[in-house]
Amino acid sequence: MLTQTIVNRLKEILGEKNVVTDKIGMYAYGYDATLLSGETIGIVFPTTTEQVVQLVKYMNEQNIALVPRGAGTNLSGGTIPTDQTVVINFQRMNKILEIDTENFVAVVEPGVVNFDMQQELNKKGFYYPPDPASFKASTMGGNLGECSGGPKCFKYGVTRDYVLGLEVVLPNGKVIQTGGRNFKSEPGYDLTRIIVGSEGTLGLVTKMIVRVLPMSPAKKTMLAIYHKVEDASQSVADIVAAGIVPTTLELLDNLLINSAEDACHAGLPRDAGALLIIEVDGQPEDMDAQVKTIEENCKKANVREFKVARTAAEVDQLWLARRIVIGSVSRIRPSYSLQDITVPRSTFPQAVSGILKTAKDFDLKIGIMAHAGDGNFHPLVIFDQRNEEEVDRVHKAEKSMCELALGLGGTMSGEHGIGLLKKQYLGLEFKPITIDVFKKIKRSFDPTNRFNPGKITDI
Repeated sequence: MLTQTIVNRLKEILGEKNVVTDKIGMYAYGYDATLLSGETIGIVFPTTTEQVVQLVKYMNEQNIALVPRGAGTNLSGGTIPTDQTVVINFQRMNKILEIDTENFVAVVEPGVVNFDMQQELNKKGFYYPPDPASFKASTMGGNLGECSGGPKCFKYGVTRDYVLGLEVVLPNGKVIQTGGRNFKSEPGYDLTRIIVGSEGTLGLVTKMIVRVLPMSPAKKTMLAIYHKVEDASQSVADIVAAGIVPTTLELLDNLLINSAEDACHAGLPRDAGALLIIEVDGQPEDMDAQVKTIEENCKKANVREFKVARTAAEVDQLWLARRIVIGSVSRIRPSYSLQDITVPRSTFPQAVSGILKTAKDFDLKIGIMAHAGDGNFHPLVIFDQRNEEEVDRVHKAEKSMCELALGLGGTMSGEHGIGLLKKQYLGLEFKPITIDVFKKIKRSFDPTNRFNPGKITDI
C-alpha cells in the first residue's frame, strides 16, 4: 500500500486525476486477457516523457517497481502486476505526432490505438501493416512490447519490421534515442530491436517512429470452403509451395465458423469443416493471375467452394467474422485460453493434426484459427474456469501444444510474448546458456529489476 506522502508526490508529478489508489479503481488493472491476475498498489497515467522520467526516478527512491501497461489485451500475463508494484498506464500518451507520407514515416506516442492510427493513415492513402485482431483496442506501445503481428504479417512482417526508432526511458531515469527515421540501418548495436518484443522489461517507450506504406492500388479477397480442416491445411501448404505470397491467409475451423456466425451473421457456411480467407494485393493487372493460381491450388486439396468477394461490403463481412471470433466463443463456454504457436509452413498439416489430437487427448473443445500463411496458430481452448479439473486439463493442453510446435521446428510464441504464462516453458525452447544471455541483457538495462519484474525470465 502506498503511503499518503508517496501518493501526494505522485499527484504533484502527474496531476490529481492521473493517480488511482482506491481498490475499485485499481481492480481492472490486475488482469489481462489470460486467466492470471494480480494486485497493484497504484495506477499512474503519465502524459509526457518528462513525467515518466520524474516518476521513474521517484519510484527508484522509494524502491517500488513499475509494470507498464497499454490496453491490457495481451495474452501472456505480461501486464499482470506482481507483488508491491505500481502500474504505469500509457493510454493517455495517445498523440499522433507526425505523419510524413513523403518519407513513409509516422511518429506516435505509445498510447495511440492501432485502429485510430490506421484511420488517420487511410485518409492519406497509407496504412500500417501490423494490425493484430485486437487493433480496435490495443495500443502501439503494447503492440511493440509483444512484437505483434496480425493477418497481414505473412506478406508484410510483424511490428519489429516497422519500428525505425524509439525514445526510451531507462530504469535509471535517463532517456535514450534508438534508431531514427531512416529504414536503411542503425549504426552500432541494434538497440531498437532489443527493445521491441521485450515486454517492457528493459525500458519504457515514450515515442515510436514507425514505417508506413501506401495503400495498394488493387486487392482481391477470396473465401475457400472445405469439408475438412485437414484439406484446408493442405491448401495452405500448396499455395505457399506454389510461390504465391498472399497479403493474408487466415484459417477458421467449424467450431469457430459457427461461433462467429452466431455473433455477426456474416453468411458463413455452418456445415463447413473449415474455411480460408485469402487476400492478395498489388497492381490491378496482376490480380487475376494470382487468384487463378490460388484457386487451382485450393482445388488440389478438394475445396468445396471457392468465391471471390464482389463488393466492399462482402469483404467487410468476412473480416468482421474473423476479428470477432475470439470474443464470440463466450456463447459456447464462459472461458477461453488463446494459444500462440508457430510452425514452419511446410508442417502446417501436421500441426493441425496435432492440435486435433490434443483436443481428443485432454477431452477439450479447441477451435483452430491461424494466420496460416506464416504458420502462426492460435488454438482457442474453450472451457469453464470454475471447474478446477477442467482448468488443469487446459494447462496440460497448453504445454502439449508448445511441445507440438517445438517438435515441428517451430516456436511456442509467435506474437503474444512470454510474460508470466509461458515463462515456465522457456527451457523447452532455449538451452540454459541462451536463457543466461537473456538474464544478462535484462541486468545490463535493469540491474535492480525495476521494470516489469518477473516477466519473461527471472533476473
